Amino acid sequence: MHKKHTPQRPDGFAKYRARHYRGARNSLLLLPPAKRRALRRNLIFIGLTLGLILLVALVSKAHAAGGAYVVDDGAINAPGACNVDAWYSANRHDGSTHSETLSPACTFAAMPSVQWGTALSRADHETQVSPQLKAQVLSRQDLGVEIAVSAGAHLALDRQHGFDGADLNVPFTWQALEALRLNLNAGWTHAYNDGDQQHRLTWGSGLEYELAHALTLIAERYGQAGGDQAWQAGPRLHLGEFVDVDLILGRNLTGTRDQWLTTGATLRF
Repeated sequence: MHKKHTPQRPDGFAKYRARHYRGARNSLLLLPPAKRRALRRNLIFIGLTLGLILLVALVSKAHAAGGAYVVDDGAINAPGACNVDAWYSANRHDGSTHSETLSPACTFAAMPSVQWGTALSRADHETQVSPQLKAQVLSRQDLGVEIAVSAGAHLALDRQHGFDGADLNVPFTWQALEALRLNLNAGWTHAYNDGDQQHRLTWGSGLEYELAHALTLIAERYGQAGGDQAWQAGPRLHLGEFVDVDLILGRNLTGTRDQWLTTGATLRF
């Protein structure tokens, strides 16, 4: 759940129901200019990300994991392994509102139970860096249980007061069936917003169901005690042993009930 402090996650692609028309190219003209630009940015982002990841994958020996979901699992990278996540989110009703995130993480052979990472995010003309640490405290393959503890800080690079907050999270994963994994998160967050400091408990639950060798369905719900709540769901495509691609639909369950669409990709090496 460490990703929840990235600049506010905007809401998804514009509606493009016009795809049901016979003239697909002309149907795009029915979208408002701002929404057409949001669609174009998402397609460009997907193309560039996949191109980069596939290039690196040619010289990598790994399998895919991770992604843009908020609810974390109890696993970490194997010793000596790394992953890079990249995702783009856009507001469904306001195509000009969007964010981009790049998040690498590695587990070093010298510290095989600790994963080090960071997230670099850009939204609303602000850039945020979030160093992260995740330690696995239990891994019982015979029981299908993994537990970890993660912590992160959030620093804004474009303001004089750069500290945005910190969080602590305990992710728990249970392999209920060969094709089904259940994730539970419990934690605490400290947010600092222009002098307004808030302390809240956090929670999250999610499931991953492997529908086929190349397709996993993922859904999650997460939130803060007395604060925001949201859900996300979507398919994850596995492109060989190296790359995952996510298409995620999300919605806020409080406040303005914003909706968003996220496109992302993950590489492990």
